[in-house]
Amino acid sequence: MSETSKGGGIPRLNQQQRPQSPLQHASSTRRRIHSRLSQPRAVANAHPLQDDSEGLDTVPELPISPRSWKEAAEKRSQPELFDDIHDDSSVHPPSFAQSEFETIVRRQKTNPHGLKIVNIPSRYPTLDNDWEFAGWGSMSYLELSQNDMEAARKELKQVSKTLDPLRVSSIAANAVVGSVFYSFPAVAAASGVLSPIALTVACLLLTLYKPVMRELGSAARSNGSNYTYLLQFCGKTAALMGAAVTLLDGVATSAVSAATASEYLAGEFSNLPIPIPAISICFLTIITLIALAKARDSTIVTLSFFFIHAVTMIVLMLVSCTAWAKRGSATLLVNWSQRPTSPSQIIHDLFFGASIGYLGVSGFETIPSYVEMVAPQHYSTVISTIISSVTLLNGPLMLLVYALLPSDQILHGTNILSVLSGEVGGHWLRTLLVVDAMLVLCGGMATGIFTACNLMTTLTHDGVLPKFALRPMPLTGQPFLTPIFFLLACIVMYATAAFRLATMSSIFSVTVLTVLLMYPISNILLKFNRDRLPRKYKTSLMMTALAFVSTLTVLIGNLVLSPIALGLFACYFAFILGSLLIAKSQAKIARVVIWLYGQSEVFQKFKLTRGLDVVCVKLIKATRRHPICVWVKGDDIYHLLEYILYVRRNEPTGRIIFLHAYHDVENIPSELAPNTKILDEALPSITLDLTFVPGTFGPELVQAASKKLNIPKSSMFASCFGSNHPHSLADYRGLRVIHH
Repeated sequence: MSETSKGGGIPRLNQQQRPQSPLQHASSTRRRIHSRLSQPRAVANAHPLQDDSEGLDTVPELPISPRSWKEAAEKRSQPELFDDIHDDSSVHPPSFAQSEFETIVRRQKTNPHGLKIVNIPSRYPTLDNDWEFAGWGSMSYLELSQNDMEAARKELKQVSKTLDPLRVSSIAANAVVGSVFYSFPAVAAASGVLSPIALTVACLLLTLYKPVMRELGSAARSNGSNYTYLLQFCGKTAALMGAAVTLLDGVATSAVSAATASEYLAGEFSNLPIPIPAISICFLTIITLIALAKARDSTIVTLSFFFIHAVTMIVLMLVSCTAWAKRGSATLLVNWSQRPTSPSQIIHDLFFGASIGYLGVSGFETIPSYVEMVAPQHYSTVISTIISSVTLLNGPLMLLVYALLPSDQILHGTNILSVLSGEVGGHWLRTLLVVDAMLVLCGGMATGIFTACNLMTTLTHDGVLPKFALRPMPLTGQPFLTPIFFLLACIVMYATAAFRLATMSSIFSVTVLTVLLMYPISNILLKFNRDRLPRKYKTSLMMTALAFVSTLTVLIGNLVLSPIALGLFACYFAFILGSLLIAKSQAKIARVVIWLYGQSEVFQKFKLTRGLDVVCVKLIKATRRHPICVWVKGDDIYHLLEYILYVRRNEPTGRIIFLHAYHDVENIPSELAPNTKILDEALPSITLDLTFVPGTFGPELVQAASKKLNIPKSSMFASCFGSNHPHSLADYRGLRVIHH
């Protein structure tokens, strides 16, 4: 009934054995397709890439006889053998019929059951070129019934559920508003009494990112943050760089939150029998167990943490304002007298304070990781809510700290807010603040593991990480390898920072700024590579450049203050990126191993490595087994070749399926099938199939075709949509654009 091509593992419809379509006109439609594709070029069917119908390999009639054409060809090739000097046949190009006949003759010389490989020696001494052959392509017709389309509509509606803005805001807000616990000591050490101003400047700089994030979210509304943006607007390698930074940010968020929570706990109980690093690891382990128990996606929990923290901060600020009113501004004036006097020193302190002040807004960079959870019209509200909350909290609260505590006490403590609460409210308020710190910092740890594990799930679905990474636990059905890997990464980062909160904070600040820096880069790539992509909001290039320059400046400030943070960040980033690139490039690495194996007789004779080349060939074929679909509209061979080259650069596949949606057979591009056949012959290592899909190109048709072919939409590509396209990229739920 159906057959499988040599280049992949999905069922292909056979032209003779295909079951009858529920559509009454399906049979006549197929005949019209064959008739349409055979009319413009008789050569179109004289190639192994064809269906099994009979009678399509011949040309019934040619306007010129083969003999006369051959004579003309001989005259052009050997003019010295002919005496007629007035014969000008050699200066005229062959007619259309002549060129068609020449092509047919060349096609008929090709062995239809042979290999489309060149007759040159193999670069691998122990193997010939036969294993590179992926198989001949075919042409088929995909029938989609009304039930298929209805099922596609239901599936699209099921995945489009959204949450209210407040619940979505609470996920990132826990990390943002919780950052006051670990950012205040670092900012105070850099700016002193100017810290309230520095923190306010850092918060206001976030307004530059609102238009950038809005445009990115409008163009590609998909979870995954910079990985998704760079994947859609650039390519797989750039996307993996974004993924590495985002994973590192999630790990750093959880590690810093755990270290800060243990510092606050140790500050309240000085005689703890357990060292602070062990307490931090216990916190991380508890959060990992919660993730394994299928509770990491609970927005109810994050909203509860956010509400408790907001109430605690309001109570602390009200009690502090009351104490300030009673005591007066004597403490603030003493602290103010210790400020730097020279303008250069003031600028110095403000600049480095604002640079470190980005610790106080950490968590803001994770907002795009949850963009699918919020309705498009509420995305701007979520960003504004988080910016407003952190601006109203950080600067005023730091001002209260300097109004009520002396500078020496501020600079020599890691739990500044705990000291402030005990000073102005007594034991009850200090206890409340410590409990709040534990809760909100656990919320920050949950934010980190939520971001990292979701991204690793996306990477697994995209084929970067192996499928066993999502192997579920028997009891909860939740993947267990990704949370365990996350826990180990947090412990390694904490240990390499010598279990010091200050070093961890510096690394975290660099990580946050690097993630933020990639948003304007993604926006520039969107404008340059995919500017035709439909979106409801656009920001100016000047605003994007301003966000990039400001973030780069602040990043340089952090690196100047803590050069060791750059070294540690570079090591973490290189390790994660290298691991992702190795996972992506298994086929390329296997080719190198095959070549090295052929260069050394020791490997070929050694028992443990004997036959290594065969193992590598099997690995390459396994990685190339998964097909890639490309939706094509026209028959321009240049664009078809561009699609193939893009796929080869980014995906390790040996089979590409061109899908063409049509309403009327007469409107099918006449050169689509011939050009596909030419490209199929030109690329021995790729099986190039052509499938016709009846219907209008849109989210429902793509979903139905994905289900019918059993190919995920992350493995489906299409040319960049124009501004008049009725659907946004988000409506396709994972479809990738590959051309400007």
